[in-house]
Amino acid sequence: MKKTATFTLLILVISMILGIPNHVYADSQSDSLVRIASQARDQLKIQLSKIDASQEIKEKFELGSSEIESLIQAVKEENVSVARKHFLSAMKIFSEIIQQISEGPSTSEASLSVSQPETSRISNELDRFERYIVQLQGISDKNGFEIDFSHTHELINKARNELQEGNPEAANSTIEEVKLSINELNQMLREKTRQYTTDRAKTLAEKYLEDLDTLIAEAKEMGVSEETLTRLVEARELLNSASDASDVAQIINELKRIIAVKQDFEDTKIQRIESRITQIEEKIILLSNSKDTIPELENAIEVLSKLKVLVSEGNFNEAIRVLNSLNNLLNEIENSINRQEEVLSEAETSSSLSDSKTERIKIKIERIEVVLNNLIDKVEENAAAKRWLNNAFSLLEDAKSQVDNFPDESLETIMSIEEIIKRIQNTIQ
Repeated sequence: MKKTATFTLLILVISMILGIPNHVYADSQSDSLVRIASQARDQLKIQLSKIDASQEIKEKFELGSSEIESLIQAVKEENVSVARKHFLSAMKIFSEIIQQISEGPSTSEASLSVSQPETSRISNELDRFERYIVQLQGISDKNGFEIDFSHTHELINKARNELQEGNPEAANSTIEEVKLSINELNQMLREKTRQYTTDRAKTLAEKYLEDLDTLIAEAKEMGVSEETLTRLVEARELLNSASDASDVAQIINELKRIIAVKQDFEDTKIQRIESRITQIEEKIILLSNSKDTIPELENAIEVLSKLKVLVSEGNFNEAIRVLNSLNNLLNEIENSINRQEEVLSEAETSSSLSDSKTERIKIKIERIEVVLNNLIDKVEENAAAKRWLNNAFSLLEDAKSQVDNFPDESLETIMSIEEIIKRIQNTIQ
């Protein structure tokens, strides 16, 4: 601090001397001029020894020193005007040197060999590291990673302290440790991110595996084609293999493939549900033509309404459950009616009620004809179903021709037609 004050005082003295009016020098003692000039030179020489002075400054200093030697010589000769001239010239040169030093790289009190640009560079680099660490920490916290950043912060603080103590070499050495620590943090963050991505992909894969199990069960329940069922099973096996291998890219590719397969199945599922609803409606109409009251049929109609609401709401899984339940109910009703008709047929045969029996057979023929007409448009794209339908129409004509004279044969023909209808309905589902 004492040296800094001395240097500041030197600047102040030189400024004051340069501002003294000329007539004052005539009254001043020449020895005092020599003493002041010599002290200014000596102090400036000490300061210059502590910095990396430029060649220009060194040359100016030598020129100022020469002016002092000329001052001393003029004082010896008692030439006051010449002495004043050399004194002012020396002070002006020293003032310029001080100005250059002030405008150039400044020195710290602890070590004037440390330039301000180097100090600023280290400080800026530490600021940049600190901002980068904050960014890394934000990424870590956002993803819930447990990473300790305290060591790196401690190194940065250590470097700052070393810089403030005027030890840039130690600060630079600590900065290298900071760089190594940041590299370790980056590597740790990359590894955590990779593991996080893998875990997330595997979790997603497990969810889709569960979805596929459900889809496969639904596909079997709905009686989908073997091709669709095979696609679902293969998709599940491939995803399961990718998940076991922990290959993120492969898992993602399989997930994309499964999403496409699942969408295709969903589209097909909706179409099949709607198709089965139409078939059930036709079956209900057919059963409602029975002359006997069927209490269960009213229940089936209510369930059908519920089924349509589920489909309109997009609740297809529940719709499938209700659909299967309704189909079972209608099958039971149909079987019950058939059993009753068989018993009635036997009773009519034994009681010779041929006319009544004939009429009942004719009514059944009419109902069957309605069902066959409704199937015409639905079998256009199914060659086998179309052949069966043509056969059913042919048998229907036989049943019509048999009903009056051979009612029993007509009834047997009708039963054959009903079997064909069931086969067609199962085929086009």
